[in-house]
Amino acid sequence: MSELDAAIHSEDAEARRRAVRELARSTDGDRTELLTGALGDPDWRVRKEAVGVATEVAEGWGLLPALVDGLCQGENVGLRNAALEVFERLGPRAANALLVALPGVPEGARKFLVAALGFAGGAGVDKLAELSNDEDPNTAQAALEALARIGGPRAEEALRGHLRSEDPVQRLAALEGLERLEATVELDEIRPLLDDRLIRRSALRLLGFGDDPAVVPVLLDALHEEGAAAAHEAALALGRLLERGGPSARALSDRAPSLDEPTRRTLRSLAAMGRDGPRRAATWVLLLARDPRVLGAAAELAADDRLPPVALAAIRRWGVEAIEPLLGVAGELAPRPRAAALEMAADLAQVGEPPAATIEALRAALRKALASDEPVLAAAAADALGRFGEPGDPPALVAAARRFPDVVARPAGRALERLALTARDAVAGAVTERELDGPVGAALLPAVAALGGAAATDLLQATLNADDPRARRAAVMALPRLGGARAVELAGFALADEDVDVQTAAVMVLGQLTDADGAPLGVEHLRVALRAGAEPVVAAAARAVGANGDRGSLAALRELVSEGRPGVAVAAMESLRMLGDPALDELLVEALGQSDEELVKEALRAIASGRETPRRAPRIALALEHAAWDVRQLAATLLGETGGPGAREALAARLEGERDAGVRAAIERALAALPAEAEG
Repeated sequence: MSELDAAIHSEDAEARRRAVRELARSTDGDRTELLTGALGDPDWRVRKEAVGVATEVAEGWGLLPALVDGLCQGENVGLRNAALEVFERLGPRAANALLVALPGVPEGARKFLVAALGFAGGAGVDKLAELSNDEDPNTAQAALEALARIGGPRAEEALRGHLRSEDPVQRLAALEGLERLEATVELDEIRPLLDDRLIRRSALRLLGFGDDPAVVPVLLDALHEEGAAAAHEAALALGRLLERGGPSARALSDRAPSLDEPTRRTLRSLAAMGRDGPRRAATWVLLLARDPRVLGAAAELAADDRLPPVALAAIRRWGVEAIEPLLGVAGELAPRPRAAALEMAADLAQVGEPPAATIEALRAALRKALASDEPVLAAAAADALGRFGEPGDPPALVAAARRFPDVVARPAGRALERLALTARDAVAGAVTERELDGPVGAALLPAVAALGGAAATDLLQATLNADDPRARRAAVMALPRLGGARAVELAGFALADEDVDVQTAAVMVLGQLTDADGAPLGVEHLRVALRAGAEPVVAAAARAVGANGDRGSLAALRELVSEGRPGVAVAAMESLRMLGDPALDELLVEALGQSDEELVKEALRAIASGRETPRRAPRIALALEHAAWDVRQLAATLLGETGGPGAREALAARLEGERDAGVRAAIERALAALPAEAEG
C-alpha cells in the first residue's frame, strides 16, 4: 500500500482530507477508485475536498462513468450528493456522459441522473422535455425541476405544456418552474388554474410576470378572498408587476387612485404586517393610491431600505400634500422610521412650494427631533435643517453635534456650512474655538471656512494646534475655502505636523492653491515636501508638482525614481511623464531593474506608450527576464501590442524557458497578435 493510499484510509479525517488534495498530483495506485471512495467519505470536509479534485480531473481521468455510478447507487447518500455537486460544477461538460448513461440506469435511480441533467444546460433540454412525460412520476417530477433550472424558450415551452396536465402535482411543478424562470404566461393559460384550490396560490404568483393589463383586476379581486393566503400571493404578484414595469404596471398605477375602501383596507392590513414581499407590494400600491394611512408603513420599510426607490418616488408625485400627513405619522413611529418620515417630508418641501404654515410645522418637527435623545433622529433633523433652518438654529445644531459627535456632527456641520450663507453671524456666534477639536471640530470646520474673514482664519489656525489629528486634518482641508497667501502659509505650517495624514492633506491643499490668475502658490512648500521622511507625503508632493507643471522639481523627481521606493518612485515617474522630462527614457530603462514590481510595470507602460523607436521593443523585452510573473506577463502583452524589431524573437526565446502557465499564455497571445512584418 502506498503512503498516499494509507493516508486516504487513515482514521484521522484531516489526514484523509490532505491526502485527497495531494491525489490530483499523484500517479500512484488506482486514483479513480481512491477519489470515488473519498467522495463517499463519512466526513463532509473530506467529501468537499474530493468534490473540488473530482471537478478538476473528471475529464482527464475518465471519471464520469464512476460519477454516474455514484449518483445512481443507493447505499451512500453522501457519495450521491457529492457526485451531484461535481456534475453541477461541470455543467454542460458532463451533458454527453449523462445522456449516454441514461438508457441503462435502473428506473429507481433515473431521477438522480435527470436532476444532474438540470445542470447540463441546453444540451439536455430536449431529453428533459421528453422525460417530463415519463410514466414514472418521480422521473417526470425531476425532469420538470431540471427544466426550471435550465430555463430558456424550449424549457418554458415544455413547462407550459404541463399546465394542462391531469396530474395536479405536475401542474404545480410546472407553475413553480415557470415562476422560478419569471416566465411570461398568457392570462388565458393561467385562468383555468385559478379555480383549483391546490395550485391557485402558485397561479396567482405567476400572474405577477404577465404583460396583459387584464391581470390587474384578477389580482385585485383575489385580495378579497377568505383567508390571508390568496391575498398575500395576489399582493406579491401586484408588486412584481410594478417592479417589472410595462403595460400591467401602468394599468395598476392608473387604477390605484380609484381603489375602493374594502381593497384599501386589505392592502393596509398587508402593509402593516406579514411577509416582507406582500407587505412591500401593498405599501407600494397604496402609495400609488395616495392613501395617507400607509405612510407609516412606508417610513418603516424605507428606514430598512426595503422599499424600492421607484416606490418612494410615488410619494413625490403627491407633492406637498404629503408633508403634513408624514409629520402626523412620524410622532407614532420608532426612531429610525420617524427619521425616514422626516427626511421624506423635508425632501418634498424642497421640491415643491408648500404653504408657510406647512414649512413652520416641518421646522417645529425637525427642531423637536434635533433635541431628542435618539442619535438617528437628531442626525436626520440636522441634515434637513441645513435646508430649512433659520438664524436661531445654529446653537442647537452645535449642541446636537457635541451630544452625538459620531453620528450628528457631520450632518450638523453640513447644515451649518449651508446656513453660513444666509445666517453668517448666527453661525459665527454658535461656533467657538472650544468646539473645534475631536470629531466635532473635524465636522464643523468646513462651516468655519465658509464664514470667511479674519475670524475664520484665526479659528482655523487655532485648530491646527488641536489635540485630535482629525480636527487638524479637517482644518487643513478647509484652507482652500480661504485661499490666498495666508492659506499657503497655514498649509506650509501643517507640513510639520506629527501626523502623516495631516501632512499629506497639507500637500494636497498646497497643490490646489492658486492666485487670481491660476498660477500655483504652493510650489516652494511642495519642493520641501519632496524631501519629507514619510513616503505618502513624498508621493503626494511628487504628484502635486507634476500637476502644477513645476519643471524646477525635475532633478528631485529623477532622484526619487532612481531611489526606487515603492509608491514614491511611481508617483515621481508619472509626474516626469506629465512634465515631458527629456531624461525620462534613460530613467525608465534604469527603473526596469528595480525590485518594486509596480514601478517596473509603470516603467513598461511608459516605454510602450512613448514614441516608437528601434530601441522600444528591446527595452520592453528586458522585463521578460524579471523574477515576478506579472511583470513578465505585462511585458509579453505590451510586446504583442507594440511589436517592433526583435519583438518576435524575444518572445519566442522566452517561451522556451517559461514555466508559468499564465505567462506562457500571454506570450502565445502576443506572438499570434504580431503582424508578419514584425518578424524583422
